[in-house]
Amino acid sequence: MTEQEFEKKYGRPPVKHSGDVKTKIYWDRIVIALVLLVLLVFCVVRLIGALIGAFGGGESSSVLPAVNNNKESSSEPEHTGYDFTVCIDPGHGGDDSGAQDKTGKRLEKDDTLNVSLKLRDELEALGVNVAMTRETDEFLTLDEICKKANDSKADLFISIHRNSGDEANKGVEIWVNNHEPESDILLASNILSALDEVGISKNREVGFGFIGDSCSNYQVNRQTHMPSCLVELGFITNDADNKLLDEHIGEYAHAMAQAAVKTAKELGITDENGERLIDEPYLSTKPQWNEKTGTYFTEEGEIYAADALQPVIINDHKYTQTTSAKQDDATNAAAQPPDGTVG
Repeated sequence: MTEQEFEKKYGRPPVKHSGDVKTKIYWDRIVIALVLLVLLVFCVVRLIGALIGAFGGGESSSVLPAVNNNKESSSEPEHTGYDFTVCIDPGHGGDDSGAQDKTGKRLEKDDTLNVSLKLRDELEALGVNVAMTRETDEFLTLDEICKKANDSKADLFISIHRNSGDEANKGVEIWVNNHEPESDILLASNILSALDEVGISKNREVGFGFIGDSCSNYQVNRQTHMPSCLVELGFITNDADNKLLDEHIGEYAHAMAQAAVKTAKELGITDENGERLIDEPYLSTKPQWNEKTGTYFTEEGEIYAADALQPVIINDHKYTQTTSAKQDDATNAAAQPPDGTVG
């Protein structure tokens, strides 16, 4: 329409705008819209990831949390609350310092107590009940140690020691009763395997009886009622073994605690969840010590010398060929380890 036509129709000339017309932009509304869009996209991606995890057979997705494939952690107990008792015996103590290193400053009694206290803490962290024959630098006779262990009604007994010998001797060995009870062997084997996994200089295997004399037993393996073992945790006379202990003492304690839990499950003391399966303390099948009579008996009630590998029957009782049960036990209890070793 021309200006003349506009003026003729509306009775006035058309209005003319000067300059460009400015458009107002609402930036706050744009920002809000972008934020909402980002949130929407994020939610959609998470929803898709969840659906893939639910219906895709558990296949991994970049939006799903990573799975821990650590073999060691997967084989260890995933919870606490194991209902069984372990008695820990830190070898030697007080006036009995045990073996010592070549400087004479490092003492077995100190090493055994340090390891034992860490083992106690590891077991208690798993909910295991722990009894200690000593928690300080004190001396106990072997009779007192065995009585403490038996009075604690423990299911397992672990005596910690350090070995001694020529500087070239090294490694870890564990001793059990020479009657070779399966439960005691299982405990010792589990502990040795666990320590070996952490790292030891040499696996000297499980031994039966008394070092240098397979017809005798360590008293703690002879007069304790439960499955027991005596752990020689490396040679205190070997610098490499001492270095390994200093660097891995916490790992060794952790490994032994895991081995104790494993043993309790395998012996049927607890189930996989730590629930106790038996009413009474677990007894080893080794000859059982009767403190009142000073003799030993089996499940069948046969009384004989604790260390007799081939006992003979005298007056309806089993004894060694030359001595009575009481005499034989007194002789063995007084026996001293061969030179260069500790008991």
